[in-house]
Parts: sequence; C-alpha cells; structure tokens
Amino acid sequence: MGILSRLAYLLGLVLGLVTLVVVATEFLTYLFTGKFPSVKKVDEERTELVLMTPDEVVAFVRELALKENAALEVSDVTGGENYAES
Repeated sequence: MGILSRLAYLLGLVLGLVTLVVVATEFLTYLFTGKFPSVKKVDEERTELVLMTPDEVVAFVRELALKENAALEVSDVTGGENYAES
C-alpha cells in the first residue's frame, strides 16, 4: 500500500503543478498582451494556437451558442399518439 499511496501523491503533485503552470501562463499572457490564448481548429487534423481579444471570445461563444440552438430547434414533430381522436 505504501507504493500505491506514494504513486498517488506524486501523480497529484505533478497534475497540480501542471495546472498551476497552465493557469500562470494564461494569466501572464493576458496581463502582457490583453488577449486570451485559444485553440482554433483549422482542419480535421490540424489546430493552431491564436490570441483572441475578449470581444472576439464573446463573439465566438455567441456564434457557437447560436449554432447549438439552431441544431436543437425542432420545426415539426410528427408521430406519437393522437389523444384527441380517442
């Protein structure tokens, strides 16, 4: 059990340090540039890291939300039982 607990401790320590480094990098990038790092999907296989202003981030999130709402809308629902005829 000693090895397992030591392994869990080291794994948690490494994951915590990696998270801290990512958060610090994001914070320093925004502090010095005023932009957020963002991953943009270029192709099916390729992605690139871009810097986006807060306004661009808001526009991007709104665009994604509108796409999701349009995909969820149902124009005509057919099928099922008609209880009015019974």
